[in-house]
Amino acid sequence: MKKIKINKVLTGLGALLVMTSLSSCLKNGAYYTDFSTPAGSIYLPLAATNNNSVVAFSYDASLAQATMPIVVDVASPNTPSTQTTATIAIDADYLTSYNTANGTDFEVMPDSVYTLSKMDMTVPAGKRIDSAIATFYIPKMDLTHNYVLPITISNASLPIEQWNHLLLYIAVKNKYDGVYQVTGTMVDAANAGLTGYYPWTVELVTSGPNSVVLTDPTNGPIHLILSGGSLSYYGGFGVIFNFDPSGSGKVNSVVNYYGNPSSAGNTRSGSIDPTGVNKWDPSTKNMDVSYFMTQPSVITTPPYVRTSFTEHYKYLHPR
Repeated sequence: MKKIKINKVLTGLGALLVMTSLSSCLKNGAYYTDFSTPAGSIYLPLAATNNNSVVAFSYDASLAQATMPIVVDVASPNTPSTQTTATIAIDADYLTSYNTANGTDFEVMPDSVYTLSKMDMTVPAGKRIDSAIATFYIPKMDLTHNYVLPITISNASLPIEQWNHLLLYIAVKNKYDGVYQVTGTMVDAANAGLTGYYPWTVELVTSGPNSVVLTDPTNGPIHLILSGGSLSYYGGFGVIFNFDPSGSGKVNSVVNYYGNPSSAGNTRSGSIDPTGVNKWDPSTKNMDVSYFMTQPSVITTPPYVRTSFTEHYKYLHPR
Protein backbone atom coordinates (compact mmCIF):
# COMPACT_ATOMS: atom_id res chain seq x y z
CA MET A 1 0.00 0.00 0.00
CA LYS A 2 1.38 3.39 -0.93
CA LYS A 3 2.20 5.62 2.00
CA ILE A 4 -0.28 8.47 2.47
CA LYS A 5 1.32 11.88 2.41
CA ILE A 6 -0.60 14.75 4.00
CA ASN A 7 0.15 18.12 5.51
CA LYS A 8 -0.38 17.97 9.26
CA VAL A 9 -0.93 21.65 9.83
CA LEU A 10 -2.63 21.55 13.20
CA THR A 11 -1.66 19.69 16.35
CA GLY A 12 -3.64 19.39 19.55
CA LEU A 13 -7.15 20.41 20.47
CA GLY A 14 -6.08 23.98 21.16
CA ALA A 15 -4.98 24.31 17.56
CA LEU A 16 -8.59 23.94 16.44
CA LEU A 17 -9.13 27.51 17.57
CA VAL A 18 -6.68 28.70 14.93
CA MET A 19 -9.15 27.70 12.25
CA THR A 20 -11.25 30.79 12.84
CA SER A 21 -8.39 33.09 11.88
CA LEU A 22 -7.67 31.56 8.49
CA SER A 23 -10.27 33.56 6.56
CA SER A 24 -8.87 36.54 4.67
CA CYS A 25 -10.27 39.57 2.93
CA LEU A 26 -8.23 38.94 -0.16
CA LYS A 27 -5.98 36.15 -1.29
CA ASN A 28 -2.49 37.34 -2.01
CA GLY A 29 0.86 36.18 -3.30
CA ALA A 30 0.67 32.82 -5.05
CA TYR A 31 -3.05 32.52 -4.35
CA TYR A 32 -4.18 35.81 -5.92
CA THR A 33 -6.25 35.41 -9.09
CA ASP A 34 -8.07 37.78 -11.44
CA PHE A 35 -11.71 37.92 -10.47
CA SER A 36 -14.20 37.04 -13.18
CA THR A 37 -16.70 39.68 -12.02
CA PRO A 38 -16.35 42.92 -10.03
CA ALA A 39 -18.23 41.18 -7.19
CA GLY A 40 -15.45 38.63 -6.82
CA SER A 41 -15.76 34.92 -6.07
CA ILE A 42 -16.26 32.50 -3.20
CA TYR A 43 -13.93 29.80 -1.90
CA LEU A 44 -12.92 27.59 1.06
CA PRO A 45 -9.95 29.36 2.70
CA LEU A 46 -8.21 26.24 4.03
CA ALA A 47 -8.09 24.71 0.56
CA ALA A 48 -6.17 27.75 -0.68
CA THR A 49 -3.92 27.94 2.37
CA ASN A 50 -2.76 24.33 2.13
CA ASN A 51 -2.75 24.02 -1.66
CA ASN A 52 -2.98 20.20 -1.63
CA SER A 53 -6.53 20.38 -0.22
CA VAL A 54 -5.84 18.03 2.69
CA VAL A 55 -5.93 19.27 6.26
CA ALA A 56 -5.09 16.98 9.17
CA PHE A 57 -5.50 17.67 12.85
CA SER A 58 -5.25 15.49 15.90
CA TYR A 59 -6.56 15.51 19.44
CA ASP A 60 -6.76 13.29 22.48
CA ALA A 61 -8.64 10.14 21.53
CA SER A 62 -10.27 10.12 24.98
CA LEU A 63 -12.38 13.15 24.04
CA ALA A 64 -16.04 12.44 23.36
CA GLN A 65 -16.20 14.97 20.54
CA ALA A 66 -14.44 17.95 18.96
CA THR A 67 -15.58 20.76 16.70
CA MET A 68 -14.14 22.98 13.99
CA PRO A 69 -15.59 25.62 11.64
CA ILE A 70 -16.03 25.12 7.90
CA VAL A 71 -15.59 28.62 6.45
CA VAL A 72 -16.62 30.08 3.10
CA ASP A 73 -14.95 33.36 2.12
CA VAL A 74 -15.83 36.00 -0.45
CA ALA A 75 -12.67 37.17 -2.25
CA SER A 76 -13.24 40.51 -3.91
CA PRO A 77 -11.51 43.89 -4.35
CA ASN A 78 -14.22 45.54 -2.25
CA THR A 79 -16.56 44.30 0.47
CA PRO A 80 -19.68 42.98 -1.33
CA SER A 81 -22.66 45.33 -1.13
CA THR A 82 -25.17 42.50 -1.51
CA GLN A 83 -25.79 39.22 0.30
CA THR A 84 -23.88 36.17 -0.95
CA THR A 85 -25.24 32.63 -0.64
CA ALA A 86 -23.49 29.30 -1.05
CA THR A 87 -24.24 25.62 -0.45
CA ILE A 88 -21.67 23.11 0.73
CA ALA A 89 -21.97 19.38 0.08
CA ILE A 90 -20.24 16.07 0.80
CA ASP A 91 -18.45 15.20 -2.44
CA ALA A 92 -17.60 11.48 -2.57
CA ASP A 93 -16.78 11.69 -6.30
CA TYR A 94 -14.06 14.27 -5.66
CA LEU A 95 -12.51 12.07 -2.97
CA THR A 96 -12.47 9.15 -5.41
CA SER A 97 -10.71 11.25 -8.03
CA TYR A 98 -8.22 12.47 -5.41
CA ASN A 99 -7.44 8.88 -4.38
CA THR A 100 -6.92 7.87 -8.00
CA ALA A 101 -4.62 10.81 -8.74
CA ASN A 102 -2.54 10.47 -5.55
CA GLY A 103 -2.49 6.73 -4.89
CA THR A 104 -4.22 7.17 -1.52
CA ASP A 105 -6.99 5.12 0.09
CA PHE A 106 -9.09 7.68 1.98
CA GLU A 107 -12.72 6.77 2.75
CA VAL A 108 -15.73 9.05 3.10
CA MET A 109 -16.49 9.54 6.77
CA PRO A 110 -19.72 7.73 7.79
CA ASP A 111 -22.70 9.91 8.71
CA SER A 112 -22.66 8.50 12.26
CA VAL A 113 -19.22 9.97 12.94
CA TYR A 114 -19.96 13.66 12.34
CA THR A 115 -22.61 16.35 12.00
CA LEU A 116 -22.61 19.69 10.16
CA SER A 117 -24.59 22.52 11.70
CA LYS A 118 -25.78 23.68 8.27
CA MET A 119 -25.17 23.21 4.55
CA ASP A 120 -26.54 26.54 3.32
CA MET A 121 -24.23 29.47 3.97
CA THR A 122 -25.15 33.15 3.91
CA VAL A 123 -22.61 35.99 3.84
CA PRO A 124 -24.43 39.25 4.69
CA ALA A 125 -23.87 42.44 2.69
CA GLY A 126 -20.76 44.20 3.94
CA LYS A 127 -19.26 40.94 5.27
CA ARG A 128 -16.92 38.37 3.76
CA ILE A 129 -17.38 35.07 5.62
CA ASP A 130 -19.90 32.62 6.95
CA SER A 131 -19.22 29.27 8.61
CA ALA A 132 -20.79 25.97 9.60
CA ILE A 133 -19.66 23.90 12.57
CA ALA A 134 -18.43 20.35 12.00
CA THR A 135 -18.70 18.11 15.09
CA PHE A 136 -16.74 14.84 15.18
CA TYR A 137 -17.73 12.01 17.55
CA ILE A 138 -14.43 10.37 18.46
CA PRO A 139 -15.67 7.11 20.09
CA LYS A 140 -17.62 6.25 16.92
CA MET A 141 -14.54 6.33 14.68
CA ASP A 142 -13.03 3.07 13.48
CA LEU A 143 -9.34 3.94 13.71
CA THR A 144 -8.38 1.23 11.22
CA HIS A 145 -9.93 3.34 8.44
CA ASN A 146 -8.56 6.50 6.78
CA TYR A 147 -11.67 8.62 7.13
CA VAL A 148 -11.95 11.93 5.29
CA LEU A 149 -14.77 14.47 5.21
CA PRO A 150 -14.77 15.83 1.62
CA ILE A 151 -16.37 19.30 1.56
CA THR A 152 -17.24 21.05 -1.71
CA ILE A 153 -18.99 24.32 -2.57
CA SER A 154 -21.70 22.88 -4.81
CA ASN A 155 -23.35 26.17 -5.85
CA ALA A 156 -23.21 29.87 -4.98
CA SER A 157 -24.55 33.25 -5.99
CA LEU A 158 -20.98 34.30 -6.95
CA PRO A 159 -18.56 32.45 -9.22
CA ILE A 160 -16.98 29.53 -7.35
CA GLU A 161 -13.20 29.82 -7.03
CA GLN A 162 -10.77 27.02 -7.84
CA TRP A 163 -10.27 26.49 -4.09
CA ASN A 164 -13.67 24.87 -3.62
CA HIS A 165 -12.66 21.37 -2.43
CA LEU A 166 -11.55 20.70 1.14
CA LEU A 167 -10.56 17.25 2.40
CA LEU A 168 -10.58 17.01 6.19
CA TYR A 169 -8.49 14.06 7.35
CA ILE A 170 -9.19 13.32 11.00
CA ALA A 171 -6.06 11.94 12.65
CA VAL A 172 -7.01 10.57 16.06
CA LYS A 173 -3.98 9.50 18.09
CA ASN A 174 -3.68 7.72 21.38
CA LYS A 175 -0.89 8.54 23.84
CA TYR A 176 1.39 5.74 22.60
CA ASP A 177 1.41 7.07 19.03
CA GLY A 178 4.68 8.57 17.83
CA VAL A 179 8.09 8.16 16.23
CA TYR A 180 10.53 5.94 18.12
CA GLN A 181 14.05 4.56 17.77
CA VAL A 182 14.17 0.81 18.41
CA THR A 183 17.21 -1.00 19.78
CA GLY A 184 17.43 -4.52 21.13
CA THR A 185 18.07 -8.15 20.30
CA MET A 186 16.48 -10.75 18.05
CA VAL A 187 17.09 -14.51 17.91
CA ASP A 188 15.69 -16.77 15.15
CA ALA A 189 15.71 -20.41 16.30
CA ALA A 190 15.29 -21.72 12.74
CA ASN A 191 17.86 -19.62 10.89
CA ALA A 192 20.89 -18.12 12.60
CA GLY A 193 21.56 -16.05 9.47
CA LEU A 194 18.50 -13.92 10.30
CA THR A 195 19.42 -11.23 12.83
CA GLY A 196 18.03 -7.99 14.24
CA TYR A 197 18.05 -4.69 12.36
CA TYR A 198 18.89 -2.10 15.03
CA PRO A 199 18.84 0.82 15.58
CA TRP A 200 15.64 1.26 13.58
CA THR A 201 13.45 4.38 13.41
CA VAL A 202 9.78 3.38 13.41
CA GLU A 203 6.30 4.80 13.84
CA LEU A 204 3.81 3.43 16.35
CA VAL A 205 0.52 4.18 14.60
CA THR A 206 -2.80 4.30 16.47
CA SER A 207 -5.01 1.34 15.56
CA GLY A 208 -7.47 1.66 18.45
CA PRO A 209 -7.91 3.48 21.77
CA ASN A 210 -5.32 1.19 23.39
CA SER A 211 -3.31 -0.27 20.52
CA VAL A 212 -0.64 0.71 17.99
CA VAL A 213 0.83 -0.88 14.88
CA LEU A 214 4.61 -1.09 14.52
CA THR A 215 5.22 0.61 11.15
CA ASP A 216 8.30 1.21 9.06
CA PRO A 217 7.93 4.76 7.63
CA THR A 218 8.86 3.58 4.13
CA ASN A 219 7.52 0.04 3.94
CA GLY A 220 4.47 -0.03 6.19
CA PRO A 221 3.51 -2.54 8.93
CA ILE A 222 6.40 -5.01 8.72
CA HIS A 223 9.28 -5.94 11.02
CA LEU A 224 12.61 -5.28 9.32
CA ILE A 225 15.42 -7.79 9.91
CA LEU A 226 18.82 -8.63 8.43
CA SER A 227 19.31 -11.73 6.29
CA GLY A 228 23.01 -12.48 5.93
CA GLY A 229 23.64 -8.82 6.64
CA SER A 230 21.15 -7.58 3.99
CA LEU A 231 17.90 -5.81 4.78
CA SER A 232 14.86 -8.10 4.77
CA TYR A 233 11.63 -8.82 6.70
CA TYR A 234 9.32 -11.65 7.72
CA GLY A 235 6.54 -12.00 5.16
CA GLY A 236 3.03 -11.96 6.57
CA PHE A 237 4.22 -10.74 9.97
CA GLY A 238 3.60 -7.34 11.52
CA VAL A 239 3.28 -6.28 15.14
CA ILE A 240 0.34 -4.83 17.05
CA PHE A 241 0.96 -3.81 20.67
CA ASN A 242 -2.17 -3.90 22.86
CA PHE A 243 -2.03 -1.87 26.09
CA ASP A 244 -3.98 -2.22 29.31
CA PRO A 245 -7.23 -0.20 28.97
CA SER A 246 -6.60 1.26 32.45
CA GLY A 247 -3.93 3.51 30.90
CA SER A 248 -1.14 2.10 33.09
CA GLY A 249 1.11 1.60 30.06
CA LYS A 250 1.36 -2.16 30.55
CA VAL A 251 1.63 -4.08 27.26
CA ASN A 252 -1.05 -6.75 27.63
CA SER A 253 -0.52 -8.61 24.38
CA VAL A 254 1.26 -8.69 21.03
CA VAL A 255 -0.53 -10.02 17.94
CA ASN A 256 0.24 -10.33 14.24
CA TYR A 257 -1.08 -7.42 12.16
CA TYR A 258 -1.81 -9.87 9.32
CA GLY A 259 -3.84 -12.24 11.48
CA ASN A 260 -3.04 -14.53 14.39
CA PRO A 261 -2.06 -16.81 12.66
CA SER A 262 -1.15 -14.97 9.47
CA SER A 263 -3.72 -14.87 6.68
CA ALA A 264 -0.79 -15.57 4.34
CA GLY A 265 -0.95 -19.21 5.45
CA ASN A 266 2.58 -19.34 6.89
CA THR A 267 1.24 -20.00 10.44
CA ARG A 268 3.06 -16.96 11.90
CA SER A 269 1.53 -15.40 15.02
CA GLY A 270 2.58 -12.87 17.61
CA SER A 271 2.57 -13.39 21.38
CA ILE A 272 3.94 -11.60 24.40
CA ASP A 273 6.92 -12.89 26.40
CA PRO A 274 5.56 -12.71 29.97
CA THR A 275 9.08 -12.57 31.42
CA GLY A 276 9.74 -9.18 29.79
CA VAL A 277 9.30 -5.68 31.25
CA ASN A 278 6.45 -5.02 28.82
CA LYS A 279 5.72 -1.45 29.86
CA TRP A 280 5.37 2.00 28.29
CA ASP A 281 6.62 4.72 30.64
CA PRO A 282 4.30 7.77 30.76
CA SER A 283 7.07 10.06 32.06
CA THR A 284 9.57 9.35 29.25
CA LYS A 285 7.20 7.81 26.66
CA ASN A 286 9.79 5.06 26.23
CA MET A 287 8.77 1.39 26.05
CA ASP A 288 10.45 -1.92 26.85
CA VAL A 289 8.80 -5.02 25.44
CA SER A 290 9.62 -8.67 24.79
CA TYR A 291 7.60 -10.84 22.42
CA PHE A 292 7.67 -13.84 20.12
CA MET A 293 6.89 -14.77 16.56
CA THR A 294 5.55 -18.31 16.68
CA GLN A 295 5.43 -20.54 13.60
CA PRO A 296 4.21 -24.12 14.12
CA SER A 297 4.92 -25.05 10.49
CA VAL A 298 8.65 -24.49 11.16
CA ILE A 299 9.03 -25.07 14.92
CA THR A 300 6.87 -28.12 15.44
CA THR A 301 7.06 -28.45 19.23
CA PRO A 302 5.14 -26.24 21.69
CA PRO A 303 5.24 -23.31 22.31
CA TYR A 304 6.33 -23.06 18.63
CA VAL A 305 8.55 -19.99 19.21
CA ARG A 306 10.66 -19.29 16.15
CA THR A 307 11.86 -15.74 16.87
CA SER A 308 12.34 -13.89 20.14
CA PHE A 309 12.45 -10.07 20.29
CA THR A 310 13.59 -7.97 23.26
CA GLU A 311 13.30 -4.30 22.32
CA HIS A 312 13.62 -0.80 23.76
CA TYR A 313 11.59 1.97 22.11
CA LYS A 314 13.02 5.45 22.69
CA TYR A 315 10.42 8.16 22.02
CA LEU A 316 11.68 10.77 19.54
CA HIS A 317 8.76 13.04 18.60
CA PRO A 318 5.10 13.07 17.53
CA ARG A 319 4.19 11.40 14.27
